[in-house]
Amino acid sequence: MTQPSVGLDFARIGIPGLRLEALFEGVPLALAVFDAELRLVSANARYGELTGVAAKPSTKMSIYDAFPNALADLTDQIDTALRGPAAITTVPVPFQHRSGRRLIETTFATLSEEGGRGLLFAGNDVSEREDLRETLSRNVAQLESIFDVIPDSVRVFDTEGRTVRSNTQALQDHPSGQPSTLRELWQLDRPRTVDGTSLFMHEHPTARALRGERVRGETLAVRRGADDMPLIIEVNSNPLYDEQGKIRGAVTVERDVTVKTQLAKALEEEARRTAELYERVSTEAERLERMVQERTQELLALQEARSRERRLAAVGQLAAGVMHDVNNALNPIMAAAYLLEANAENPTAVRDYAVRIAKAAETGAATAARVGRFIRQEPLQAEREEPVDLSLVCDEVVAMTRPLWAERARGGVIHFERELAEGAVARGIAGELREALLNLVQNALDAMAGGGTLGLRTTVTESEVRLEVRDSGIGMSAEVRERAFEPFFTTKGRAGTGLGLAEVYGIVKRHRGHAEIESTPGIGTTIRLIFPRASQQQPPEVTEAPRQRVARKVLLVEDHPDSREFMQALLESDGHKVDTATCVQEGRALLEQADPPYEVLVSDIGLPDGSGWDLISFARERWPAMRAGAVTGWEPRAGAAAVGDFILRKPVRTSELLAQVAAEG
Repeated sequence: MTQPSVGLDFARIGIPGLRLEALFEGVPLALAVFDAELRLVSANARYGELTGVAAKPSTKMSIYDAFPNALADLTDQIDTALRGPAAITTVPVPFQHRSGRRLIETTFATLSEEGGRGLLFAGNDVSEREDLRETLSRNVAQLESIFDVIPDSVRVFDTEGRTVRSNTQALQDHPSGQPSTLRELWQLDRPRTVDGTSLFMHEHPTARALRGERVRGETLAVRRGADDMPLIIEVNSNPLYDEQGKIRGAVTVERDVTVKTQLAKALEEEARRTAELYERVSTEAERLERMVQERTQELLALQEARSRERRLAAVGQLAAGVMHDVNNALNPIMAAAYLLEANAENPTAVRDYAVRIAKAAETGAATAARVGRFIRQEPLQAEREEPVDLSLVCDEVVAMTRPLWAERARGGVIHFERELAEGAVARGIAGELREALLNLVQNALDAMAGGGTLGLRTTVTESEVRLEVRDSGIGMSAEVRERAFEPFFTTKGRAGTGLGLAEVYGIVKRHRGHAEIESTPGIGTTIRLIFPRASQQQPPEVTEAPRQRVARKVLLVEDHPDSREFMQALLESDGHKVDTATCVQEGRALLEQADPPYEVLVSDIGLPDGSGWDLISFARERWPAMRAGAVTGWEPRAGAAAVGDFILRKPVRTSELLAQVAAEG
């Protein structure tokens, strides 16, 4: 029998040339025709795009040169096709295309011609199909890996209940034989509910999922493993749907919760035993609770006693620190008083020493005010601030302490270096800043027992004012320098309070500044105080007219004899008529008896039988035109000025007292 020919005979096809050319171009394949001499005679555009070769009959390109970008040898495939019509072969061959590497299914078929056999080449680009196939294969492999590494048992069933797929863990559940259907799984597991009720096959979670039910967290008792061990499993089962929403199977996930269940039961048993134990020891617990309460009361009493001791010790240290600061202020006063007496015949010296005494008293007053703010826990009041020239404060402190330098040097000599800049102005309370500098100078002198160099320096930058106190004394170690500003820390033993530098630090902080220490043991110490620079704008000078003395009728209420006599003499020296009282009751009696009424009331706040504020409120209510003000040894509270016309803080400045009494109501 003659084998049928699979070659193409164009003569017998009978297709006109134009129609054949249109068909040639319309086919979605790369096509090329080679004659009996294997020369290229015709090709479509897809062939040219694939190979980059333009088919021209005049070129007569050999078939072996017609695929220059093929990445595999086509010779064997061509030779196979030439052996006969039945030898059509399709082989995937990679081609290097301008868009990248492409995979082409190449087919060579024989063509019958008068002069012999020609060949037809057909190329189909399957790159995207193969990429999709590889991606799908890779994804399937990944899903299979994930499916197998899941630590729970996973089984997939079809609609007939046949097992389609099981992961590795599921295969280990029944090592003696794998169930191929849901019924076999049910027979091997013999599932029961936790309370022991056996499940029928149609009650199995997978059977319910095949009916469209979603089963979540159902706990069952089964028998599995080589020893048919009883296990507790948690089952989740879901139906699987196709694109039309029809159930195509179910997937069941089972987790071994035997240990978890045993632990839960053990915990319940432990809780039961604990409850029983609690019942047995409740009486003992009440007895222990009474003992604990008694012991707690004893500890609280002991703690309160120790706390009281610590508070007393802290108060003692605070008192020592205040005594230290007051003594710092009193030393210049005593020295100046002695020099005042010694130079009584020299008016210039008398005025100079009187000014120094006033400055030292102002420093002592600042100490008292600071203690008051500490006790009342009140901040510095901004309305009491004023521009303070730190260079001037340096000169004042030097003048106050210089008489003591020889005593502090103990036979040595104190050399003084002065570098004071102009315009070193900060805002604050002059007395407190003077006290801080006085503390630093005293410490510098103490550090130079055998003499040395004391330096005071002020510098001014665009935004800051710096005040430096430098000594050539014993210096500080790094540990001491770190704790120098710590309250109650001292290196002077019983001779020190540990509050000197702590007070300096507090004053600097209250004035919105900060402090720095540079010190080297055996070389000396520099302490630098840095404050915000105050405005350099000077208030316009006002030439005050001589104060006119207007005699007024004044009631002065003060319980302290010396203070009362001093202020009475001061007011009377200014031409006022002054009556005095020592308590609130006496003051009210004099106010009610006065005819005509008093024009001015000046009252202390802390009186033996009440508050001076009550007396001032009484006077303002009965005699609204009366001018009333307070004198207090405490730092005035914020807003207290609303009760009276003025507030004066002890020690009272003479000019302030006279000005407030003489002012119009």
